[in-house]
Amino acid sequence: MKRILIPLCLVLGSHVANGQRSYQFEVPDRLFVEGKELFSLKNYPGCIDKLEAYKQHSTDADLIQEADYMLVYAAYEQGRPNADELLKDYLETYPSSRHSDEINYLIASVHFGRGEYQKAIFWFGESNIDVLNPEQQETYSFRLAYSLLQMGDMAKARGYFARIEQVGAKYREAAAYYMAYIDYATAKYNTALAEFSRLKEIPAYREQSLYYITQIYFIQSKYERVVKEGEQLLSSYPDSKNNAEVYRMLGNSYYHMGDQSKAIAMLSKYVSSTDVPLRGDLYILGVCYYDKGNYSSAVNALGRTVGENDALTQNAYLYLGQSYLKLNDKNNARMAFEAAATSSYDQQIKETAMYNYALLIHETAFTGFGESVTIFEDFLNDFPNSRYADKVNDYLVEVYLTTKNYQAALTSINKIKHPSIKILEAKQDILFQLGTQAFANVKLDEAIDLFSRAITLGAYNMEARNDAYFWRGECYYRQGEYEKAISDYRTYLNNGQRNTDMYALAYYNLGYSYFKLKEYDNALSRFRQYVDMENSNNTASLADAYNRIGDCLFHNRQFALAEDNYSRAAQLEPSAGDYSMYQKAFVLGLQKDYQGKISILDRLIREFPESQYIDDALFEKGRSYVLLDNNKAAAQTFESLIQKFPQSSLSRKAGVQLGLIYFNDNQPEKAAQAYKMVISNYPGSDEAKVALQDLKSVYIELNDINSFANYANSLGGNVRFEVSEQDSLTYLAAEKLFMRGDNEGARRSLTNYLQTFPQGAFSSNANFYLASIAFAKKEYDEAKHLFGLVVESGDTKFMEESVARKAEIEYLSKDYPAALETFKRLQSIAENPENKQAAKLGVMRSAQFTGQPKEVLLAAEELLKETKLSPEVSAEARYARAKAYISLKQDSKALADLKEISKDTRTVHGAEAKYLLAQLYYDTNDDKNAEKVLEDFAKNGTPHQYWLARGFILWADIYIRQGDDVQARQYLTSLQNNYKGNDDIAGMIEDRLGKLKK
Repeated sequence: MKRILIPLCLVLGSHVANGQRSYQFEVPDRLFVEGKELFSLKNYPGCIDKLEAYKQHSTDADLIQEADYMLVYAAYEQGRPNADELLKDYLETYPSSRHSDEINYLIASVHFGRGEYQKAIFWFGESNIDVLNPEQQETYSFRLAYSLLQMGDMAKARGYFARIEQVGAKYREAAAYYMAYIDYATAKYNTALAEFSRLKEIPAYREQSLYYITQIYFIQSKYERVVKEGEQLLSSYPDSKNNAEVYRMLGNSYYHMGDQSKAIAMLSKYVSSTDVPLRGDLYILGVCYYDKGNYSSAVNALGRTVGENDALTQNAYLYLGQSYLKLNDKNNARMAFEAAATSSYDQQIKETAMYNYALLIHETAFTGFGESVTIFEDFLNDFPNSRYADKVNDYLVEVYLTTKNYQAALTSINKIKHPSIKILEAKQDILFQLGTQAFANVKLDEAIDLFSRAITLGAYNMEARNDAYFWRGECYYRQGEYEKAISDYRTYLNNGQRNTDMYALAYYNLGYSYFKLKEYDNALSRFRQYVDMENSNNTASLADAYNRIGDCLFHNRQFALAEDNYSRAAQLEPSAGDYSMYQKAFVLGLQKDYQGKISILDRLIREFPESQYIDDALFEKGRSYVLLDNNKAAAQTFESLIQKFPQSSLSRKAGVQLGLIYFNDNQPEKAAQAYKMVISNYPGSDEAKVALQDLKSVYIELNDINSFANYANSLGGNVRFEVSEQDSLTYLAAEKLFMRGDNEGARRSLTNYLQTFPQGAFSSNANFYLASIAFAKKEYDEAKHLFGLVVESGDTKFMEESVARKAEIEYLSKDYPAALETFKRLQSIAENPENKQAAKLGVMRSAQFTGQPKEVLLAAEELLKETKLSPEVSAEARYARAKAYISLKQDSKALADLKEISKDTRTVHGAEAKYLLAQLYYDTNDDKNAEKVLEDFAKNGTPHQYWLARGFILWADIYIRQGDDVQARQYLTSLQNNYKGNDDIAGMIEDRLGKLKK
């Protein structure tokens, strides 16, 4: 004891002695002592005042250092924002201070308080815990442990917490809690469970301990314990921040226990109480809704589950598909099954989804891009031993018959090495359907090949085989191969189903084939069979058949019967009765009832002012007046014909007749004038040569042969009255070679003729025949030049055909401006009905290519006035008219045409029209009708995939405008996966998908 007390006395004595020696230091020392006492009492404001005052008067370095220590400590205790800076400044000022470990501890504590755990760990590491007092040591350990826990270093954290639990006082229970948490976090569930079970009896830790106990039971799949603990937790703490997670665990547990009603109740609370519910729980909620029959809610929950590319998404898509099916939303069901089927996480789910997807494709024919055939094949390739395999094989046959993308189906069938009878039956029908598509698109050679393949296949599908005979006959008829057409029509009639519209039509077509071959007796028999079978509602064809019956009887000189049939035709179809009326008048003339003939012709001219037979009617009317010796009326009629139809060949004949009438009426001057008009207006024509011959007689009558000679000489080469024998014989020899079909020999002889007689009487004829030979050999430049020479010659004999061929060459050469003008000329001079129609069609097409919508409209209108227009040309004219209206910003006027031609999407015009119709509705904000059109388009399909794809992009645009981005994305993605074309569709899809992402 003495050893301790003595030093203490010495210390006290020295302080007293010092106080006695120097009074000037009493005030600073007193401030230091008072400051230190206030520091020990934790009166930090007072402490700071005293110590700051002390530092102003003191020079004792040791005490100033001690004062600074207490000052920065006080700043820390006061929680000053810059406490860490003051503490660090102290260390920098006094690097060897005995308080450095404590100061480092305080700096670490400042960072800890700010949540800067990494910095806190660093500064705790700078402090030696052993030199700290016991309270600081416990705080040090807890704060360092907590910081390590926050930084993820659970092993070190647990070590410090364990030390606290053993020796600590203030933080013992907290350390025990965090140790339990670390055991939970590191999957030491039993250890954690034991500790949480102890801690739940401590009020401060009861709520969180119960929560983690529930979590552990949930992780261990002890669902009954989860329910017990979780329900107790909700009851005890109804407003806990953990309740959303408790709802989730309870919902999951009830689901696994088979109580889906309670699962729905709990999971619904969970979903509504969190902004981002977990996908797995949304999936379970969706499944529960599905099992309970609440399919709309199932769709809502499952739809929020499919954000990632994983097994959960695959499962969710399968349930989504089933839910949409229950809601009868087959389109969305199809896309959901497709999404599940394209994922490979679970092969069993993939199999089920792919099967359902295939069935929906089969039932809805959704896109028409070939998947309706290939999906079943893909299924069998992927799952050859599937329990669905037998059903798929049966469906596959049915798909072949129902898909509209027949080419894909045919390609698919051809891959089968040993096709069954069902498959071959389907193949025969598919070949037939492809043939009708080719026919509708005017690809006659292709259609004939497909129909022939269907016929050659055998008797698997007798209906398709017989119908193929009919349509192959149609192709042959269109190509002018009437003998082959007759053979096919007869085969069809021998095997086809009687009492059908097509069976009756076969007799009609057969009649026309015989009629074209001028076998009038056979044609008459077939037309009569047709009218006996045809339903009277089909008045246009029936009236036409009666006209043809009349024509056959006319050729057989059974005029009275012919007249009866013409009358019946006119009664059936008054609007197209001009031909019937004309023929009836002609028959009356043959029966020498000229006045009756004139009466009917007058009626024709009055009732059908736009008829193509007006010029014929005027000519026949004039001839009837001649036969009635009414020369005045005849002359007036012929003059009217020449004035109204100057380009008609009948006007040339009328001019000759007019000259003869005046000559017989002793009016030679008028006769000479009429003949000269024919010679002038129609140089090179046979009528001009006749007129020149008759004009010579007129001048002889006038006893003025010199005037005739002068006139004839003034004509130059335009009209050759006298032809040398060598000229004539050389030409005739060359012409015979051409007529025999010896084109090479004819070409040499005709060329020789033109070289010998460059201005020969038959030079125009020779140029025409040479042009025809070049055209047949597709030497279009040469042919165009030669036809042009014929046109320039003014010779009317081959004028019409030369203009027609020249226009055709210009069109084929894509010289559309020139073609347009030439077709217009042809339209003004054509008398051949085929050339008249070709001229209008050529004008319309050329105007389209040259961007002249008004010209297109006029030409299309003229075409559609034709009474006997083929369905293909009619559709094309309507299409052109609709496009012209759209180009002229008159969309509403295009509506009727688009509706009509879009009925047949086998043709490219029909397919585009379907799309344009939907686009028109879309542009006028009529989404309902636009969708209706697109649904029909998807259902019926088309071989022209581009326009169907455009339709699907428009469909996506509709959904985008309606704010349904999910639906839009599904349509675009499905199109992206299934469309195989190499065009601008991919870019359109990417553009829209990119905008949807944004």
